[in-house]
Amino acid sequence: MNIRDFYDNLTPEQIEEGNRKQLEENKRVYEEFTSAYKRGNCSLCNFPLTEFVSSKPCFHWFLRPHGIKKKHFQKYLSTPIGFFRFDSYLRWIANLNSPYKNINDIKSEMNPAKVIEYTIRYKNIEWSVSIGKTDRQGHPDTKNGNFPHFHIQMKVDNNVFIKFNDFHIPFSDEDIFTLRSMEEAPDRVVWKNTFGEGMSILEDDEALEQLDKLMTRTDDVENATFNTGTLIQMPEGETMDGETLSKAFKESKETGIPVRHILKKYFPQASFLTEITPGDSVPDISKRTPRK
Repeated sequence: MNIRDFYDNLTPEQIEEGNRKQLEENKRVYEEFTSAYKRGNCSLCNFPLTEFVSSKPCFHWFLRPHGIKKKHFQKYLSTPIGFFRFDSYLRWIANLNSPYKNINDIKSEMNPAKVIEYTIRYKNIEWSVSIGKTDRQGHPDTKNGNFPHFHIQMKVDNNVFIKFNDFHIPFSDEDIFTLRSMEEAPDRVVWKNTFGEGMSILEDDEALEQLDKLMTRTDDVENATFNTGTLIQMPEGETMDGETLSKAFKESKETGIPVRHILKKYFPQASFLTEITPGDSVPDISKRTPRK
């Protein structure tokens, strides 16, 4: 099947309608997910998130419910579980605590040999996903993993519970189609993490502008979602007076408005250049090596 031709033959109306339906479906599923979570249940299997039933494998097993051991994943992860659905589940769980900062999916921090690589944290659990270029195609000369697959590492209390090389998790047919679409028609198909955005939002210029407008000040720097630094340049021969600066900092502390925005009000003639980077609490991407 020629993926490129498939998308090129779609009319603008078909694309718009398809996107609309997908967004509506995403919203519906997410609302079911959050509603079940508030009740302490899994939206997929309806069991409590803390309950483990060996005959009912489910994504919430990755929350390590009572009684589960690594051996229970052996059969479950030997067949396709649906990578993109699984990805959404982990992202949604992580963003319930605090949006963005629990998901490090910054592309510039990825290993260039990887197709997909990121780390997600939820409470005391951390998941890291790794898909190398050879994983994507499958390793033809190996007994294990000679099919398209992905790897996951899972840590609990910073101790490894599942290692990257414990499982070669097969992609489903739907996964393969989506991956091919992203590879063969990248200008037509974009992977958007609806309700599951991570730190890669900093690589989206349009989103970055909106983030800057919505940010608030905090004294808890260690747990802040973002760090910011601003370079301010006044016109030649002009300076910022200390009294106004002191007034601006006081106003920022009282209102929560970042001081850079307040200074723009007092010094409209100045130029401002702000850099937004991940906060100190954002997890590092855990890298898979040949030994992991």
